Amino acid sequence: MSRTSGLEAAAAMLLVAAFLGTIVARALPVGGMRRTAEEAALILVCATPAIALLTPYLRRHLWAPAAVIACGYGSFYLIRSFQLRRANRDTVRLLLGLHRDATFGEVWNEAERINPRPLTNRGRLVIAAVAAAILVIGQMTGRYDTALIGLGLGAAESTLRPAYHRRLVDRIRDIGH
Repeated sequence: MSRTSGLEAAAAMLLVAAFLGTIVARALPVGGMRRTAEEAALILVCATPAIALLTPYLRRHLWAPAAVIACGYGSFYLIRSFQLRRANRDTVRLLLGLHRDATFGEVWNEAERINPRPLTNRGRLVIAAVAAAILVIGQMTGRYDTALIGLGLGAAESTLRPAYHRRLVDRIRDIGH
């Protein structure tokens, strides 16, 4: 792939992120689905520069997709951490995907809903089984590199987003709505 195709892919990614973060997010009901759409759009925007720069290497090197994942999720977490540090009551409501005039009960219900529960032994076993299945399928289909990228994406999704949600709930408790 050429640099031009990388720029085209990045432009397409920005269009998808803009559509997801504006039109789709506003069409969804207030709460979890809206917040998820906005977070996904932000992750896509954060990954766009890495896609533009690393597109020529995406098919040949395993580190390039891992770098795109790291840029997307790492930048998302840094942005949200900065927003949380300076968050007030209105900002917390918006980060939860709620209206500015949401009541304390709505804020607290949403915070309790997104607060990640501790991982049980059964949950760990399921995660390990899914990871092993992804690796076996990747080996059988000859796409072991794609399987490893999928594992990296799953690891980022299952660790960074819950960590962010824990910090958001902690900030809500600190503010004392």
